[in-house]
Amino acid sequence: MRRAAPAVLAAALFSACATAPAPVAVSAAEAVPYVAQWEERRAEVYGPRRLKALYKGEAAPKIGAIVRGYLSVWWDGSTLVWKASAPLAGDLRAGRMSLLPGGENVSPFPGRLAPADAIGALLGVLDLSAAGRPVERAGELVTIRLDGAGRAAQFGADGRIVSLFFPGRTRVTFESARPLPLRLDASGPGGTASLALESWAEWPSGEAIPGGGA
Repeated sequence: MRRAAPAVLAAALFSACATAPAPVAVSAAEAVPYVAQWEERRAEVYGPRRLKALYKGEAAPKIGAIVRGYLSVWWDGSTLVWKASAPLAGDLRAGRMSLLPGGENVSPFPGRLAPADAIGALLGVLDLSAAGRPVERAGELVTIRLDGAGRAAQFGADGRIVSLFFPGRTRVTFESARPLPLRLDASGPGGTASLALESWAEWPSGEAIPGGGA
């Protein structure tokens, strides 16, 4: 597996909400590079590509002790299977999340994100189009409002995705990289969780998940 680069998150990302100026709408021309960046990442992640990755993780639920361990994931473009060395979500050590209708949603994190939202949080981009959606700027941060339910993507000064927002007051902040974020920090009503990417590789078709799928 390929080793991930060291993860370094700017602390300013976490204090931005308290100090940022009021957001203002941007013109369609100014929005173009952000929409294009989002659609490129979306096509890359949700296209016909199979990946596997190993994360070092920590989960701190609102009720219960902090748990640390390793999280392995396998992604085939529509379904994500995960296994954890420690129960990061309740008493669970494995699960499956699917974009398919009627698919499962057993998340490795505290909280109640929908399957597509939980998958997007792990992969760093949601399978939602940004075309024609409202775009606004607050200081150096640019936000695309992806739907009317509270889902949004926020971009930093370098044009990379730095945060995703979800219904229910859940936010995930990233250190963006390709094909997967180097680090993600999630916070919401259910608690907080952090993942640092240790390694990743292509997942060849026909290669079984060790110990079988969840």
